[in-house]
Amino acid sequence: MINLRQIEAFRAVMIHKTVTRAAQTLHVSQPAVSRLINDLEYYVGFSLFQRSKGRLIPTPEALALYEDVDRAFVGLDKITDTAKEIREFRTGRLFLSCMPALALSALPPIIHSFTSRHPGITVSLQAHSSQRVLEWVATQQCDAGLIGMHLEDPSVTVLPIASGELCLVMLPEHRLAQQAAIIAEDLEGEPFVSLGQTQDVRPLIDHVFQQAGVARRMRIETQLSSVACELVLSGAGVSLIDPITAGSYASRGLVIRPFSPKIPFHYSAVLPAFRPPSRLVLEFLDEVKVYLANQLDNPFFG
Repeated sequence: MINLRQIEAFRAVMIHKTVTRAAQTLHVSQPAVSRLINDLEYYVGFSLFQRSKGRLIPTPEALALYEDVDRAFVGLDKITDTAKEIREFRTGRLFLSCMPALALSALPPIIHSFTSRHPGITVSLQAHSSQRVLEWVATQQCDAGLIGMHLEDPSVTVLPIASGELCLVMLPEHRLAQQAAIIAEDLEGEPFVSLGQTQDVRPLIDHVFQQAGVARRMRIETQLSSVACELVLSGAGVSLIDPITAGSYASRGLVIRPFSPKIPFHYSAVLPAFRPPSRLVLEFLDEVKVYLANQLDNPFFG
């Protein structure tokens, strides 16, 4: 039976015209190349070369065979080049679904840095609520999702990315803006922009105020922390927001203060449960971890 090593020897001799050069290319001895050619001639049933003054002259049959061999090796070379591009992140596409808080603040510089280092990579970013992100990942409509919750769901694989505490955001002229930190009792009777009921952090917030016996003026609620910050900017009240979103609004003029008792907030990556993540996805998520860790180590309180 013809094997790949025989075909490699045949191709090398066709290209280099001598057994010596072919052997050097294949990193084998000259007798090994001669033996492979002889075996191939036996299996194909005709002579492939004529010997003349130390050179091998291909027969017409060899020239006809070489056309197909060369086409096959061009295909193999293309496969090899493609594999190398994938290995070195020189080609590929990353489909991401992300909570708006991260899509509007943290991800743009991360994506810019990542694509600058890997210019062959394209990124598609969709911003959705955390609940919608979960649906997209569970149905394999994206490679990875980033959400603002910590959960267990059999349809996805959850990877913790970072954790922090909710912050209070307010306008600079607010009566509490001069305090270094805010406690629940400070918000008695205060107009409060609340996160929606489907946010997993909402029960934690409500529990803190119930335990403290504090009645807020709950006039507005929204599912998105970025919308809550916009409402605070408009003068609608104060709000408790995740630290990354809060930090992104510091430059917009909001005052950010730590809140006590502390209410944890978790950033997580979610991956399809029944599909292993690519190396591209894992490297990108590593960058997200590093970026968020740096942001959370340098809070925007001041």
